[in-house]
Amino acid sequence: MSLFFRVFSLILIAEMGDKTQFLMIAMASRYRIRDIVWGVIPAVLALNGIAIGLGMLLGGMLPAAWIGTVAGLAFLWFAYESLESEEETCSDARPDRGAAWTVFGTFFLAELGDKTQLTALTLAASEGELTAGTALAVFLGASAGLLLADALGLFAGYVLGKALPDSLFAAISFVIFAVFGIVKLLGGMEGLFASAERGKLFAIGGTALAGILLAALSLRRVLRKGREKHEGTEKSENRESLSVHRQQ
Repeated sequence: MSLFFRVFSLILIAEMGDKTQFLMIAMASRYRIRDIVWGVIPAVLALNGIAIGLGMLLGGMLPAAWIGTVAGLAFLWFAYESLESEEETCSDARPDRGAAWTVFGTFFLAELGDKTQLTALTLAASEGELTAGTALAVFLGASAGLLLADALGLFAGYVLGKALPDSLFAAISFVIFAVFGIVKLLGGMEGLFASAERGKLFAIGGTALAGILLAALSLRRVLRKGREKHEGTEKSENRESLSVHRQQ
């Protein structure tokens, strides 16, 4: 139990203020809580299972540059999608079976190779010969610490979603996803172009191009939604005016 609580406290402290807590805040504006829960729990279990069971073997085999690039592009896409209104997102009351898988993939890519996964791997390795009991204690402690930290982020997102206007919360989510996307994409592309003579310049240019494209598409979506909202308001006013005129 002492090992469990030591791992739990270290992972919890390491995760506080980390990007996935802010990711939970952003996801709270996009998905139902139950979809987030069903996506995050298996992702956490899979991440810690890899870290403790096969982390050292897979760590040298996984193409980190491609993972970072894919994760960055995914975050930029979620930034664009976060601009949808609450009505557009939740117009269908039925559960979205693909949402949990989307959350799983996003969370998995965000945490793969992150400091919390490396912390779990280091703690497991530092115990000497890794017995079944030791591995289980590290696995449960790391999973519990990560889940609690991200549950706090999810709760903060839920509270903000109730307290803030939909448009402001969507803007906050957009910024969170966009910042993480740019950082992940830049790191991934630096790895892809590491062997090129001007690799860093190519990485910066590619990331900047993706950021400009995101800004242009997002501005177009915001302007279109504003125009549609204005037209809808005018139609509503015209119908009310016609109704009043008929009554008179």
